[in-house]
Amino acid sequence: MLKKKTMLLLFVAAACLLGGCSEKEDVQVTDIILMHGWGGTLPTHATMQEIYQEFSELNPDINLTTYPSSDSSIAVEKANDMLAVGKMPDIVSTNGLSYYVFNAVKRGMALDLMPFIEEDPELKESIHPAVLAGWTTEDGALYSIPDALEIAGYWYNKKFFVEAGIVDEYGAAKTPDTWEEFLADCKILNAWGKQQNPDFAAAALDSVQLSEDIFLARVAGEGEEGVELASKLPENFSSKIIFQSLKDIRKLGKESNFVSSIDNARQYFLDGKSAVYFNGVWDSELLGSSSIKEDVAYANYPTKDGRSVAYISPSSGYVIYKNEDPKKQEACIRFLKYMLSEEVQKKMAMETGQAPSNPNVSGNEIKEGYPLLGEALELANDADIHIKAISLSWGNDAVDDLSQRLYEEAQGKIGPETVVNYLNQ
Repeated sequence: MLKKKTMLLLFVAAACLLGGCSEKEDVQVTDIILMHGWGGTLPTHATMQEIYQEFSELNPDINLTTYPSSDSSIAVEKANDMLAVGKMPDIVSTNGLSYYVFNAVKRGMALDLMPFIEEDPELKESIHPAVLAGWTTEDGALYSIPDALEIAGYWYNKKFFVEAGIVDEYGAAKTPDTWEEFLADCKILNAWGKQQNPDFAAAALDSVQLSEDIFLARVAGEGEEGVELASKLPENFSSKIIFQSLKDIRKLGKESNFVSSIDNARQYFLDGKSAVYFNGVWDSELLGSSSIKEDVAYANYPTKDGRSVAYISPSSGYVIYKNEDPKKQEACIRFLKYMLSEEVQKKMAMETGQAPSNPNVSGNEIKEGYPLLGEALELANDADIHIKAISLSWGNDAVDDLSQRLYEEAQGKIGPETVVNYLNQ
């Protein structure tokens, strides 16, 4: 009998080995698709691709398939074309291109994330209050969450400021406190730089910088009334503040070169052909690894009364498809939690220069490991006035309307009255 029992146990053991018998049940894999614009060859793109890949490795029960494009505008345009025929990937990374959010909501294809947030304290704590304030609809829904905040002022070359004589009492580069001082400094920088290089200018400007970086910062620089104007689309643009802002943009244009893209503007700055570069803290990674890294610093925008202005804006982020499959919903929410986790947020900050969306990420830790970004974030957070990106405050249509008009006005091709009349139509 004992011999028979022994033989039976051996048989069962052999069967388990041959048949893959295990204490664990077979893992049921859920497939989800992510469409994003981090498919380029830049180091920042490689880091984001690595982060996405690590999600799959950490979640063997989820098969994340990515459809990358070399640029977010390309990815979102593709996703928007899909919407037109009633299709949507499980997750779309809009990366600030908020028109997709509104289109997905309008078609009833975007998942309301608020119920998941309310029932998950960990998820709720990882979302910046500015995101909740900026993206929660009047009926309490939330359709998009970014993995980074848009924080922006401008970058400047300290060495050029010093050599042009724009210094404080200790001989260090001094940034302007008022817009009047800012424009005077640009005039000095332009004249000084052209003595060194005829192609030099105080700044290199494209239409995007004028509409998305400079214009609202200048409007908000007029005090409380200006901040109010910058916070929502005016019913009438015929105000003294708007006219003065346009006049100052023309003054800035006289001291600037005009370029066709933000990439060209950045290259002018990197090549030492401009002293000021208008863009956000996300450029810290590229600037911090450039040949001029020792000379680069961040500054907030000035105001007429000496206070400082910075953009701290919760741009549009991930949009999740309203899939009826609860497993797909759970997988997508798990991906969102992963992207907002402190570990991933730190990696994004340290390796891509993006401002953390998770409010629990330590600014001191970023400053220690990545001084250029850390110092920029600290200055922006300490600014006296915070405003949102024009796409959030005034809407995407306003950006489209303004960009070309401001570009022409800055070059002196049209006057402030023409811009205002166009906006009032």
